[in-house]
Amino acid sequence: MLSVPHLLRIGIALTLGLFVGSSINAEDVDPGADARSQMQRLKVLEGDYSLVVHVSNDGGKTWQAGPAQKVQLRLRHNDLLLEELPVELAEQGFHMNTYLTFDQYRSVFRKAAIDDVWGVMDIYQGNIVDDTLVLTNLESGTLFPVGADTWRGFRLSVPLIAGERTMLIEKTDDYGQSWQPAFKSVYTPTNP
Repeated sequence: MLSVPHLLRIGIALTLGLFVGSSINAEDVDPGADARSQMQRLKVLEGDYSLVVHVSNDGGKTWQAGPAQKVQLRLRHNDLLLEELPVELAEQGFHMNTYLTFDQYRSVFRKAAIDDVWGVMDIYQGNIVDDTLVLTNLESGTLFPVGADTWRGFRLSVPLIAGERTMLIEKTDDYGQSWQPAFKSVYTPTNP
């Protein structure tokens, strides 16, 4: 008669055997194929850029440019992640690290953005609309307090074009009922 510990060892061995066997049979399946395919749509954004962020305090009527900074955009993690990183943090300006992926289970792109001023991780999600990636932070709720009972959200519109492009960043203080231009980020290739 087999003891309980012996039966447990046999059960664990059988379970591991089934798991290993099923993972071997699953090698032909690529669980990231759909996400990788969607991320390939963003490949046009890859490169080395000079980034100038412009700020508007009057709804886009006038713009003030910040200092130029060098950034790199690269597909990483088996082409499942688009990473944007500043090249030189010693440069004056407002620096962001961003990480963008595609969630194949919910069919949305998600972007995490972290700045070097507040350090808050802002989460955006959205999809491609007419060759423009449009993301907001409304769904995630990572809004910013700008008054006693006022929370600011943002919408990012990234044209999926090669070469120079401008990402428009709009703000909302009414949870997306209205939007006003707040920033524009101009990406100019440094080695076209």
